[in-house]
Amino acid sequence: MRAITCGVLLVTLFLYVGCDNWQEWWTYDGISGPAYWGLMNPQWNMCSKGRRQSPINIEPDKLLFDPFLRLIHLDKHKVSGMLHNTGQSLVFRVDKDTKQHVNISGGPLAYRYQFEEIYIHYGTENQQGSEHHIHGYSFPAEIQLYGFNKELYHNMSEAQHKSQGIVGISLMVQIGDMPNPELRIITSVFNKVQYKGAYTPIKHLSLRSLLPDTDSFMTYEGSTTHPGCWETTVWIILNKP
Repeated sequence: MRAITCGVLLVTLFLYVGCDNWQEWWTYDGISGPAYWGLMNPQWNMCSKGRRQSPINIEPDKLLFDPFLRLIHLDKHKVSGMLHNTGQSLVFRVDKDTKQHVNISGGPLAYRYQFEEIYIHYGTENQQGSEHHIHGYSFPAEIQLYGFNKELYHNMSEAQHKSQGIVGISLMVQIGDMPNPELRIITSVFNKVQYKGAYTPIKHLSLRSLLPDTDSFMTYEGSTTHPGCWETTVWIILNKP
């Protein structure tokens, strides 16, 4: 009887939340967490029915080496934008009036992708913050750089629904004594975005310098890790925190 009551409550709660509120209402845990995203909104059905969902647990001993993959390339010029606390994540979005966009190419990518945003995922007490796991291990944080396929699509909104529309570059973050200077630019303003809805500007961020000093990476075809879980993302996981 308890299971039936909970089920009715869950459906009632989903019906109560208007369609206009979906983007604000979802979370990463509880009855509005990933297990229920596909039930909350019909447009998010890939979250429960998809076959190439991200994030994943990466098993190093099962990876295959591809000698034909190229090096990852990001343009060297810097970007400015706004860091926003969405209530679910901290998200940096590049200024819309940017004249010099950063292009992402190489690796497994057959097209050029235009950098658009950074998602920052971190845990409490410096542990279990990353979305992707390595051999079951969760890093304290994960920085995800997203770009859209500028050769086939006009913007991120269009590309996220389309084949090969999105690239996600994942940087695992480990706590240490020598922080990355570009990462420090981001973390230094965290105190200004402690609450949902808060914004703060970030100026002159070098994405190329944000990447770890390595040419090695793992890649797979998956999905966005937030609703609607579209399976249009080429993931590149850099192998050095």
